[in-house]
Amino acid sequence: MKYLVVLYDGMADYPNKELGDKTPLEVAKKPNMDYFAQKGLCGMAKTVPEGMKPGSDTANLSVMGYAPEKYYTGRSPLEAVSVGV
Repeated sequence: MKYLVVLYDGMADYPNKELGDKTPLEVAKKPNMDYFAQKGLCGMAKTVPEGMKPGSDTANLSVMGYAPEKYYTGRSPLEAVSVGV
């Protein structure tokens, strides 16, 4: 069995009056995302441990299998690795 994990990081937003009190994601045309949502299994997971600042850095560590409370030392090392430093 093969799995595809898609992590839509940073897509949350607030409803906007100019968009009829919908979020930008709600009104966007996104046929590929809609297809995966309809054909696949969707769910939510708590990826940030209690007491830690919720952010993509801690959440992505968790999704990749690392315990943020043990391995998280700040965002800078993650940014450095992402650009090959």
